[in-house]
Amino acid sequence: MPVNAMKRYLALFLTLCLILCSCAPGGSNGSVSDKNFHSNTSFQEYTDALFRESISGDALSLNYSLAHPENYGISKTAGGFPPLSVSETARASSEYENALAKLENFDRDSLSEPEKILYDNLKYTLEMNQKGEDFFLFSRPFSPVTGLQAQLPVLLAEYTFDCREDIENYFTLLRGIPSYFESVLVFYDHQEKAGLLPCRSTMSHILEQCQTFLSDKGWKLLLTSFRSRIEACDFIDQEEMLSYRRENKSLIKKEFVHAYENLAAGLNSRLDACPDNGALCSYQNGEDYYRYLFAEESGSPRGPEEYLKLLKAQLKKSKETLLAYAKKDASLFANLNLSPGKGLTPEQQLDHLTTAIKEDFPEIKEVGYKVSYVDPSLEDYLSPAFYLTPPLDAYDENAIYINGSSRFAGSDLYTTLAHEGYPGHLYQNVYDRSQNHPLLSYALNFNGYTEGWATYAEIYSYKYLGYKKDEIGILRNNMIVSLCLYGICDIGIHLLGWSPDDVYAFLQQNGSYDRGTSDSLYENIIDEPGSYLKYTIGYMEFARLKKTAKSHQGDSFSEKEFHRYVLSAGPSAFSVLEDHLTDQ
Repeated sequence: MPVNAMKRYLALFLTLCLILCSCAPGGSNGSVSDKNFHSNTSFQEYTDALFRESISGDALSLNYSLAHPENYGISKTAGGFPPLSVSETARASSEYENALAKLENFDRDSLSEPEKILYDNLKYTLEMNQKGEDFFLFSRPFSPVTGLQAQLPVLLAEYTFDCREDIENYFTLLRGIPSYFESVLVFYDHQEKAGLLPCRSTMSHILEQCQTFLSDKGWKLLLTSFRSRIEACDFIDQEEMLSYRRENKSLIKKEFVHAYENLAAGLNSRLDACPDNGALCSYQNGEDYYRYLFAEESGSPRGPEEYLKLLKAQLKKSKETLLAYAKKDASLFANLNLSPGKGLTPEQQLDHLTTAIKEDFPEIKEVGYKVSYVDPSLEDYLSPAFYLTPPLDAYDENAIYINGSSRFAGSDLYTTLAHEGYPGHLYQNVYDRSQNHPLLSYALNFNGYTEGWATYAEIYSYKYLGYKKDEIGILRNNMIVSLCLYGICDIGIHLLGWSPDDVYAFLQQNGSYDRGTSDSLYENIIDEPGSYLKYTIGYMEFARLKKTAKSHQGDSFSEKEFHRYVLSAGPSAFSVLEDHLTDQ
């Protein structure tokens, strides 16, 4: 499944407590005084200060968040990744309550509508952080697909150089990677003592990813990409350019490669301590953690038990719909082209989508984008495609990556590009940036909204293929069936303790799946707990919001206006989005 803006991953592990620290007494924004909390001006000052704090924790977060931080009162100079620290997180315990108390001192009724949405989303985020305190040792900073060790090479390869400070910050990042990786190994030691290490197969997959990256010399990507970026810098002369290239080569070989070698050795030495069963419910308090993770990943106010019933009901409904199409005209299935974009370049398919969606989606400004292919050394461990969110103040250029691995040879590139591009992530991000929301809105993370929207967009995009209504219905319901199967399996494995045999039996009841496909799905869900939820539950929440809007608005309901509303609100918790939708 496609992965949303990869930089957002850093928010969980590298800036876990930044919002908290900003809100805490004695924090960096002490200039916001309690006595002023009832004015709109102080709310903006307060949340802007949180924004500045939240994106300046490390050079990578800063580079991906703002092209010109100096325009926002933020220093260009930034450090490397802060170490993952159990003790630092433990000290944050009492401060979430203080942060919530400060927020609630503001007069919410006096705020503008965008500020009310931010207020509600910030409150939701702080409350989720408060709940997540008890589960910090369940965190997975490294994992086979979404882990930092897998994504870091691409993130570094896309790091932009707009001035000398950017280059120096980049070098600071490289120097700090060994110590950050070492801090994660120490974190694993804490997990081992608590009996919370990832299972043996997951740890082996992470180890294999590191070993493949090293043996295939995937790090060379950071030499070639650095050269092309540094040669494009018009603010340095030839001598400086050559000097920077030498320093980069030295740091990659001495620091970056060394960090991965040490990480691989550290992972290997911990394999014997890993449990055999990776289902979260097999760990102490694992069921409670999964309920928290479900809410965190999906953004839904409904829990896994309730959604298990909803997913089973939707699965039954979509299967019955497909059966009705088959009874009506079985030839529809035989003649349906499952690779509609075949023969067109990715750019041509995106151009088609850009024009086609205008009848149903609000127009956005025209922006540039580049489509690149994942380096071969990273193909086995990255998703079929992903979109990198551009800086807030420089969203005219966007990047989509496609994984050319043979594993995804059967994937439909057209719908993948709809998910990553138009009307999915790229479209949603450009629309969001154009709204001039309060700054902190752009730093909060709601995966259920962003991936749910992109999945909704992917399913919606079948409309633009020139198919008949019934053919579109087949394609849409077929994808919904797949989403339901993934979501049910995620809940089944991590909450109910399904074994590989249980997953295979369930899939066999719902289609023709071979054992290899079933076991692969089981491993993916074990490796990345909750990973499918943001797609499946996120989509289901958008579908539910649309149903509610249709019910309230009747004949006056407009697809374009519904899209405009949910996009204008911006990424949010679904409880917040629903409250504001019903208020309209």
